[in-house]
Amino acid sequence: MSASPIAARSFRSPRPAFTLIELLVVIAIIAVLIALLLPAVQAAREAARRAQCTNNMKQLSLAALNYESTHQTVATGGFTRSGSLPGSKWNFSPFVHMLPFYEQQNVYNMVNFSPGVFTAENVTLAGTSISALQCPSDATVYDLTPVVATQYASLPSGTWMQAKTSYGGVVGCWSLMLHIDNPTFAARKANMNGVIYAHSATRLSEITDGTSNTMLFAEHNHGAFDSAGQAQYHGWNSGFWTDTMIGGYYPINGTLKVLRLSDSAARDYIAFNIGSRHPGGANVGLADGSVRFLKDSTDCWPIDPTTKTAVGVSFNADGQGIQTIAPGTKIGILQALCTRNFGEVISADSY
Repeated sequence: MSASPIAARSFRSPRPAFTLIELLVVIAIIAVLIALLLPAVQAAREAARRAQCTNNMKQLSLAALNYESTHQTVATGGFTRSGSLPGSKWNFSPFVHMLPFYEQQNVYNMVNFSPGVFTAENVTLAGTSISALQCPSDATVYDLTPVVATQYASLPSGTWMQAKTSYGGVVGCWSLMLHIDNPTFAARKANMNGVIYAHSATRLSEITDGTSNTMLFAEHNHGAFDSAGQAQYHGWNSGFWTDTMIGGYYPINGTLKVLRLSDSAARDYIAFNIGSRHPGGANVGLADGSVRFLKDSTDCWPIDPTTKTAVGVSFNADGQGIQTIAPGTKIGILQALCTRNFGEVISADSY
C-alpha cells in the first residue's frame, strides 16, 4: 500500500534559501571589492590621460623644433602693436604660428594675420577647438565659452565661442606683460629669460643652458577656476600672457597654496603659472624635444608668505619696470629649467 501524497510531502526537505544575514554579508563583500577596484580603475584611466597629454606635449615640442629649423627662430609668444593703430593691440599665440607643424594646415589657412587676434576677421578661429592643445585630465578645457566681447573692437551679430588650451610657452621665471607701448620696452624685453615670450625670436643656439635643461612648453591648471575664470583665461589663439604664456615663478601646482582665487589680483598669476590636473605634478616639454613630468616637490626659490613674492627678487627697483635678482639669491631647479641663459648646471636626477 503506497503512502499518501500528503505524508510523502511532509518528509521532503525545505527549499534552500539565503538568510538575510548571508545576503548582507555578500553585499558587503561586493561593496568592499568595488571600493578596492575603483581606485585602480581611476588610476589606470589617469595614466592613459597623462600619456595622451605627454604625447600632445611631445608633438608641440617637435613642432617648435621644426618651426625653428624652417624660420631660424622658435615661434614667438606674440607680437603687439601700438594702441594708436587699428586692430587688436595683442597678437597671436605661438600655437597659431606653429599650426602647419603639428598637422593643422587647414586651421592655419583660416588665420588673417594682418589685423590681430581680437578682431572680427579672426573670431571664427577663436572657436576652433584643437585636441592636440588640450589635456584630457582637465575636462573643463574642452568646453567652449563665449568670447570676451570687450576684447574686440566690434563683432558681427551671432554667438561666438572661444576654445581653450592646457598649454603655454614658457616665458622664464617671470612675465612682464611686455607691450610695444611700454616706455622702457627695450629694457623689459632684455629682462625676459625664457624661450617663448612676447616679441621673442629665440634661436636654439641662444639656449646656452642646454636644450635638455630648458623648457619650451608647460601645462596650466584651467580646471582650478570657477566658470568666470574658465571663460576669461587660456584662449588657445591669444598671445596674451594669461592665455598661452606660462612662467616658473611659483612652485608647480603651488599658486593655490600661496594665492587665493577669491583675490582678483591673484587670479592672473594662478592662470599664468605651471599647474595641471595630474596628481603630483605637471608635464613640460624641453627644447631637445623630450617631455618630462615635473613633480610638485621640484625645488623652487623661496616665496615670502607675506608679500607673495620671491625672496631676493625685486620689481621696478630702478624704475625701468624690470625684475632684479639680488646677489646670492637662491635660484631653484624650477627657475633653472625655465630659463635659457642663467648658466646653471643641472643634473638629470635633480628633477
